[in-house]
Amino acid sequence: MEFILVIAVIGVLCIVFQVSTDIIIMCTFILIFIAFAITALLFVYFFICLLFSEKREAEFSRTVKSDKDKFSKAYYIIDGVEYPCIFPAEKFFGIEFYKKDKKYNVHLNKRFKFLYDRFAYATCIIGFLTSIFLVVIMIIGYIKA
Repeated sequence: MEFILVIAVIGVLCIVFQVSTDIIIMCTFILIFIAFAITALLFVYFFICLLFSEKREAEFSRTVKSDKDKFSKAYYIIDGVEYPCIFPAEKFFGIEFYKKDKKYNVHLNKRFKFLYDRFAYATCIIGFLTSIFLVVIMIIGYIKA
């Protein structure tokens, strides 16, 4: 939310100081491109962490929303130790897709003490492909403009 407010203030200042509309549009375009590129790099980082994590079998434990997080996290138990999933718990139309006391294949990152479940795999793949698609669309739009 603060990001949008900062962008709005910068836009108003540009209009007050009579900055060319073309420059404002180009800078906005560049900022959006950078945001998509950073998102793609973030998903590359998640892929690298996934590649260097250990494949394990885990039992689903619970989903919990803590005070400091906006979303619920899924927790799994591996060898008596509970680990959170790196991404928020999946809920689609309020339906949770986790089943208690069921074994799942996960990738455990012991260094950072989190894991990737089957929904995290999908999030990484879909997020990365979407980010790359948007970066390519931005490049094509810039070339044609």
